[in-house]
Amino acid sequence: MTSVQLQKRREMTASSVPRCRAGIESRRIRRVSVIILCWFFFNASPEVFPLNAESAEYLLKLAFLYNFAKFVEWPADAFRSPDAPLAICIVGHNPFSLNVENELRTRPVGGHPVEFAVPKPTDTLNMCHIVFIPVTEKDQAARIVRSLKGSVALTVGESEGFAVRGGMVNFTVEGGKVRFEINRHAADRAGLKISSKLLSLANVVTERN
Repeated sequence: MTSVQLQKRREMTASSVPRCRAGIESRRIRRVSVIILCWFFFNASPEVFPLNAESAEYLLKLAFLYNFAKFVEWPADAFRSPDAPLAICIVGHNPFSLNVENELRTRPVGGHPVEFAVPKPTDTLNMCHIVFIPVTEKDQAARIVRSLKGSVALTVGESEGFAVRGGMVNFTVEGGKVRFEINRHAADRAGLKISSKLLSLANVVTERN
């Protein structure tokens, strides 16, 4: 190998080190972001969740969705086996970060690996443990909730009136902060037990007939 070739190889190696370090640092930042979001959920009240952008809003909502699984108890027969996945299904457009979803997949809940799925319109949602209905699908929300009667799916929305019309959890944004409502009776009908800690963070609403 000539001295010129050796010099080029050294230059290529030197330039690849920063890129490699940047990739590692990016993954580390994503991981730390998830940990911070989860820590806030466990230790703080809704007043400490300020929003600066739409992306921050959906990062918080994804952290909430993941942590709902820790504060909700499903019937024993909701899982095929003790280590079966806990399925979080997003209906229609998925507004969440795929990188953060992949990070959360590495963090089991109650011994269950977490799976995220975007079912096709023809797929059944009865195998989902949490069903998130984004605002883009608000016109379909009532039909989806009706179709899940008799299932053990925790229905979560983000459109006005979702919880009082039969949905179980509804995200709201008030004063630039993410909050959520809970329809406790809808959860009771599905056999889901919501912890008192989660209820204390929520605005518990009464369902309209």
